[in-house]
Amino acid sequence: MPAAAQSRSAWHGGQAGVEATATALTRPAVLAFYQARGFSAQAISPYADSCVFSFELRNTTQKTVRLRLADWRAQTAAGTLRFRLPPSWEAEWARRGVAEPARIAFRWAQFQADIEFAPGDWIMGMAALERRPDGAFRLNIPLSLDRRRHEITLDALACAQ
Repeated sequence: MPAAAQSRSAWHGGQAGVEATATALTRPAVLAFYQARGFSAQAISPYADSCVFSFELRNTTQKTVRLRLADWRAQTAAGTLRFRLPPSWEAEWARRGVAEPARIAFRWAQFQADIEFAPGDWIMGMAALERRPDGAFRLNIPLSLDRRRHEITLDALACAQ
């Protein structure tokens, strides 16, 4: 992949045995990934133009972890942002007439909106903020571990340029 298409900085954090990594993805990287899976550049542009991250979470505990993407918050200087959930993107792709195989590939590549994972499991996927923030932000990732609430905080995240 050309240097301009590669992803940018990664941020790491953890809480109570759950580890998180966030990697900001460049527009060229997102375009290349989805065009290789059947999207036209025009169709995937709204997603590629947003602030996209690849996330990886690992459960290193001996307990079940539950996460909901709808609960994640990006704290910016201008206020709070949320991630746009996969069903919202699915409606966009249907409206744009994106072929079903490309839409399936998109679903499989997204960070799951609501997930429970067992001890030792890990998950990864992409997610995009509802809009591009101005500057750096703090990401709060609430999770439930054995029915107790915890929160991973990643500081000074920034969208790829």
